[in-house]
Amino acid sequence: MIRTTLALAALVTATACAPFWAKQEDASRAWFNPLRPAVEEAEHPGARAYADNCAHCHGASGQGDGIAAGDLPIAVPDLTALTLAHGGVFPAELVLETVHGYPGKFHRGSMPEFERQLSGPVVEWRSPKGEIIMTPKGLLDVVTYVESLQADGVSDG
Repeated sequence: MIRTTLALAALVTATACAPFWAKQEDASRAWFNPLRPAVEEAEHPGARAYADNCAHCHGASGQGDGIAAGDLPIAVPDLTALTLAHGGVFPAELVLETVHGYPGKFHRGSMPEFERQLSGPVVEWRSPKGEIIMTPKGLLDVVTYVESLQADGVSDG
């Protein structure tokens, strides 16, 4: 009789605690899930904005092979070769002006303007000339993401 009572008490306790154990197990399983992409853990701040606004034309890897690239009247630039094309220096100012869409020495209107999509809080950005320019953080995030896409090494040609 005592064994039956103890077994029944253990069963009731286990049943009552099961939802809490399940939640704890799910949380730990999500934390240690080896199939979860590493990008989620250390995603670049500009990666989401790039995917939403740039990848359609420039492609996920920035090589100008996005799904809309073939339908455009001009060739879509390979963003991974910007540093190589500019003597080994990433042309941040050119990218800022082109993406933002404000009139500047680099913007010629060949692509949509993303000022609204990349607006928000402004931060200081120091130009290559040392000028401090107040720039939307979302815009800087995309520009630094494009910089992270740059191909390593030099041209084979």
